[in-house]
Amino acid sequence: MQGINNFFNEPIMIEHSFMINVLSQLALSFKNGSFQNQDRINENYFNKINTQLSSFTDAGVNRFPVVVDIIGPIIKYSDWYYTGTQTILQVMKELENDDRVSGVLLNLDSGGGMGDGTRELANYIFNMKTPTIGYSGGLVCSAALYLFAACKYRVASPHASWLGSLGTYIPYANYDGILEKFGAMMKDIYATESSLKNFAWREMVDNQNSIPFEEMANAFNSEFIADMKSFYRDQLQDDGKVFKGDLYRPKEALSIGLVQQLCSKEEALQLF
Repeated sequence: MQGINNFFNEPIMIEHSFMINVLSQLALSFKNGSFQNQDRINENYFNKINTQLSSFTDAGVNRFPVVVDIIGPIIKYSDWYYTGTQTILQVMKELENDDRVSGVLLNLDSGGGMGDGTRELANYIFNMKTPTIGYSGGLVCSAALYLFAACKYRVASPHASWLGSLGTYIPYANYDGILEKFGAMMKDIYATESSLKNFAWREMVDNQNSIPFEEMANAFNSEFIADMKSFYRDQLQDDGKVFKGDLYRPKEALSIGLVQQLCSKEEALQLF
């Protein structure tokens, strides 16, 4: 399961201050060479799930709920220290096919992340036959909210941080200047008929025209909003702000239906 995660020049669903913190941590870890490899990240993730399964089985419990942690930035492929949505999707499929599992609690604490891969996982969660509960004692923003909303029931701790930031944007970054500083000469030469290839990038670099990038973000965001309305149906009240990316404290989130209940994680597990 290999791939490259991208936070720049593509649509992302993330709360901005959270992204700045993540990038700062990644830069420091890159300098220190402390990243984990993908196989180790996935192995540790599956081990945590299997430990839960074994603990219940060894205790003679035939039916039980399983907690799936989604902590940190939402990325498509496991990397750095974080588990990717492709791996989490594989876990969800295995849990759905396990007759011992009475339900899955998604324990979320994330300010969001990549658009790519998030919708695929969210739609799988939404269509699972196994009961699902979304829970958070911290952040549930943007891409994390996508996954949270896909659950059949949604609860948060009264001491959680923020929920919301429903929206999409594209961080633009041009690294040509860095390469030129080291003596590289940068010049892109396109085939005559490739007039629309990399159009958004070329418009931004050559003309400072952000409209093509905005159109890309709009395409992602329209799917995001449509899915959120489909997931929540009439449970979510449109207060004029929620679909524009506003943030909510737990009680505020409860008042508009972004969450259905405020309780502890232990109390949430008792709901299965």
